[in-house]
Amino acid sequence: MSLTRVYLFTYNALAFTLWATSTTYAALLLTQQTPLPTIFNKIYNPYLLTAQSLAILEILHSLLGLVRAPVMTTLMQVASRLLLVWGIMYPFGDHGAAWGGSKIVGGFGGEAQLGDYAFLGCLGAWGVTECIRYGFFALQVGGVGVPGWWTWLRYNTFYVLYPLGISSECTMVVKALKPAAELHPAFWWFLVVVLGIYVPGSYILYTHMIAQRRKVLRKQKS
Repeated sequence: MSLTRVYLFTYNALAFTLWATSTTYAALLLTQQTPLPTIFNKIYNPYLLTAQSLAILEILHSLLGLVRAPVMTTLMQVASRLLLVWGIMYPFGDHGAAWGGSKIVGGFGGEAQLGDYAFLGCLGAWGVTECIRYGFFALQVGGVGVPGWWTWLRYNTFYVLYPLGISSECTMVVKALKPAAELHPAFWWFLVVVLGIYVPGSYILYTHMIAQRRKVLRKQKS
């Protein structure tokens, strides 16, 4: 393989491993009836934070032409995820207590609140989606060949997982409005603008995935 293919295979395999670890660990904690606030504190750092932050490289991949993904679509998707893990979960989770804002997720021994359920929704939707996506790309770039059932998962599961992820993300942003205002009014306004962008942005990303699915189906039929 060329150096570019080796790099892309390594990147996708690493991302798959990180997402598989965080998702499997969270599922294990759920089966053990672990309280949701505790799950957040165990999963968020370093697992989820590392896995999601790594996606910054995908913007560079698109800009350099290493992958065929559109720059704007990639930027929108990565930016929304980074907002959640760094702009919401970090300052308003248990790890961000030093910021002085109210917690909307996390807190050892506390009762689960809406933010904890929204976090679980994000983690579930993101985790399953990214395990499928990065595994798909790793197999594809590695020249191993992608099984038909994995291709089906890649281009069909988003119909359910994307709405779950978006609704969970929006819930976390809404829950963060009050503590954001406690930190600074500008932060509150920023999140309000973000919520206004979410509707058209979600439509663009959703229809992009539907278009990608149609292209794949046409190739399979031809």
